[in-house]
Amino acid sequence: MARLVNNTMNIRRIIHNLDDDEEVHGIYHQFWLAFFWHWLGGFIILMSPFFFLYLFLQWGAIGSGLLIALFVIGAFWLFRTWRIWYFSIIAMTNKRVIIIDQSGIMDRAVSQVDFDKIYDVSYRHKGILQTISHVGSLFITPGSFEKIELKNMHAPAEIQHLIFKLQKEYGLEPPEDAQEMIRLSRVKKEEKARAVEQFFGEEE
Repeated sequence: MARLVNNTMNIRRIIHNLDDDEEVHGIYHQFWLAFFWHWLGGFIILMSPFFFLYLFLQWGAIGSGLLIALFVIGAFWLFRTWRIWYFSIIAMTNKRVIIIDQSGIMDRAVSQVDFDKIYDVSYRHKGILQTISHVGSLFITPGSFEKIELKNMHAPAEIQHLIFKLQKEYGLEPPEDAQEMIRLSRVKKEEKARAVEQFFGEEE
């Protein structure tokens, strides 16, 4: 995931409720290879008219129409993939984390979590490829204690470090009692999971 430092102009075009004194400290995209098949499909369609150019030209007006149609479809496919990748971001300001999920050309969901509402940030690398390429899932736990999962993020450890750093730097860490509640919640979940495993293990 590439980092765009202090790209304030771009983020303010998307998020219109940022405070005047709010500074952008980091903007992160998903790993671009997570869209590999989308890039490949669009590229194949875009380039296919050039491979079959002679055949299409033999078909006259119909062939020329198909040639143009395939080129436009391929270009639109690549543009849509780029737009989804480019505008699906995590932005960190000095007050909050902003998560933008771009699902289509005109389909965008924006969520925001204040730093003092973030009780935990964790990440996970799954498999050899993710470990080697430093790609993984990032988990953010807000006040509801329901984890927000962000998949295919590049360098999730760097994002985790930046969030914790900004929390401490601006004195926006969650209260200690909330952190204790999270710890107890984890313990209960682990105990429940062990109880379920033991139950089914005894049945066998």
